[in-house]
Parts: sequence; C-alpha cells; structure tokens
Amino acid sequence: MTETDARWRDSLAAAASRAYEAAHGSAIHESRHGLRVRMTWRQAAAGAVCLALLVGLAWWFTRPDAVVAVSLPVASASSEAVLAGLVVDVAGAVEAPGLVELGPGARVADALDAAGGASADAVLDGLNLARHVNDGEQIVVPREGEEEADSGGLVNLNRADAGELEALPGVGPVLAQRIVADREVNGPFASVEDLGRVPGVGDAIVGALAGLATV
Repeated sequence: MTETDARWRDSLAAAASRAYEAAHGSAIHESRHGLRVRMTWRQAAAGAVCLALLVGLAWWFTRPDAVVAVSLPVASASSEAVLAGLVVDVAGAVEAPGLVELGPGARVADALDAAGGASADAVLDGLNLARHVNDGEQIVVPREGEEEADSGGLVNLNRADAGELEALPGVGPVLAQRIVADREVNGPFASVEDLGRVPGVGDAIVGALAGLATV
C-alpha cells in the first residue's frame, strides 16, 4: 500500500469515527476482533422502542380485520330448487321397484331406467315415457292383463287416452285434452276427486264419474 493510499484510509476512518460519535454520543471501540460498537443503556432502550414500533406497525397492517373481505355468491332459493334432486316411487312391472333419485328435468323413462328397467311383462302403452316427473309422485307400470283385472270395466283416468275420456259424462274433446295435458304436467291423479284440479272440471262432473272412472 502506498503512502497516499494509507493517508486516504486514515482520513476516511477518522471521518467515519467522528460521524458515529456525533450520531451516537460515544466513540467506536476497537478490539483485536475489529471494530466494536460500545452502546449505552439509553441507546439500547431507544433501539428497543424502535423495534417495538416496527412490530406494532407490522401487526397493524396485517391484523385480521384489515384483510379485505371477499363476498361469495349465496345461492338463492330458486337456484337451490334447480339443483335439488327428485325422489320418485316406481312400482309395478319394473326390475327393482321402490324409491329412485333423479336429477332435475328427469322424465318417466329415466325413472324406469333408475328402477332397473321395465320387466318382460310390462305394458308401457299407457305410459307417457317423455313426461317430466314430479318430486314425490308414484309411477305405476302395469303388467299384462293387470289393467283389465284392476279396472273392472271402469275408465282409468291415468291411462285412458283422450278418446276414452270423451266417453265419460260431461267430458268433451276439449276437456279430455285438458285432462291428458294436466296428467302429463302434474303427474297421475291420486283419486277421482283429484280430477277437480283440471280447469273446467267441477263438482258435478266429478260426481257423475262415480262408478264409471277409477285411477
């Protein structure tokens, strides 16, 4: 090291020492391990206060109530109804009769498939396989010869077509079509009196069907 370099080093060291002493009120203590900072209790206390302030600021900006809340969409009652499944009782000539669970928009054909499919002796002519099913309804699949034995010559309101319904007293072509349409939309009739839910069918017509119709 040249003499010029040594002077520059000493000059820089002296300037650094004066700056430290002016800022901290004490001189830099040298030891055989190099420069060691001699700190008074006031300086230690000041450092602790600064550290506490930094910790407090960090907590303030990261506290739980400072986090921006993200609102999640809440499913409305209508959306829950769309997502809800359908439970239908499938009885009669199917491989596995009983309760089946179906998805929204399911049809009679889907209900039969969920019940293992129609059995070999099933009569499907009287069923509208394309009709949408309703939650809680029962679908009865008749067997061969069962319809005639059960009805006893009565017109079955759940199986008769529009032409057969027209033969009933007080039921014309228009009302017969309404009965078929209601049956497809709302499911089978639970009783003869249940026919009163069809627009145009009053108590007089329902009373006239006693002994002539069944479900």
